[in-house]
Amino acid sequence: MESPSQLIHGDLLGNVLFAEGEPPTIIDWAVYWRPAGLGAAIAAVDAVCWHGASIELLQVAGRNIEEWNQMLVRALTFRMVTLHLRNAWDASLADRHAPVMEAILKLVQ
Repeated sequence: MESPSQLIHGDLLGNVLFAEGEPPTIIDWAVYWRPAGLGAAIAAVDAVCWHGASIELLQVAGRNIEEWNQMLVRALTFRMVTLHLRNAWDASLADRHAPVMEAILKLVQ
């Protein structure tokens, strides 16, 4: 991987608070030193898997991010492994992640 690394948030979507008249606040910093685009890829994968975003987000979100397809592969792998390590992975989570896996596999082929 050629992309430069930086600090990224590994679980951004569930950790932003919003209040009227105030800037968004990021909480529960899950900090990682990873390629710069990986944080955006994790957010895109989580948005589709957990927040009802369209599968097309996976293509358009990283339009200007180097190595985007590889970032998506890593993001999905990160999320699935994290769920396995927490003993949370089951058939319902496999079903939830399957469309994202299929879309990412099409992108990288």
